Amino acid sequence: MTDKNQAEWLLVQQSYDKQEQQALWLKVITILVWLWLLENAAALELQLGIIGLFWLHEAILKTWQQRAADRLLQLEQAILQAQDIGCQWHSQWQYQRQSPLQLLLGYVKQAAKPTVAVTYLALIAASVLRLWL
Repeated sequence: MTDKNQAEWLLVQQSYDKQEQQALWLKVITILVWLWLLENAAALELQLGIIGLFWLHEAILKTWQQRAADRLLQLEQAILQAQDIGCQWHSQWQYQRQSPLQLLLGYVKQAAKPTVAVTYLALIAASVLRLWL
């Protein structure tokens, strides 16, 4: 294992873990904001809009986290093959950069993952049910 590979792996792994914590805190904040909106009798449209914004933000965060996970796997493969690819993340990403449509589809893919979507779908359902009950 080269020093550059090891240093980058440690840094990216720490970043990955922090992003997971940020996603969990984002869910907590979303629930607190939603409860505040309910307490203040906010319109359904406002509730759905706020939920959608938080959902989009988490999808973006999870897309970035997926890029970190992909890089961790690349580093681990390079370590197994005794290659030195450390400190080249941005140049490699630039080389493999996706089109804007592919980037948007990546956000949608992350938003649709059950671990991301379940909280937001539950809040949407609760908002709609509360209106009818």
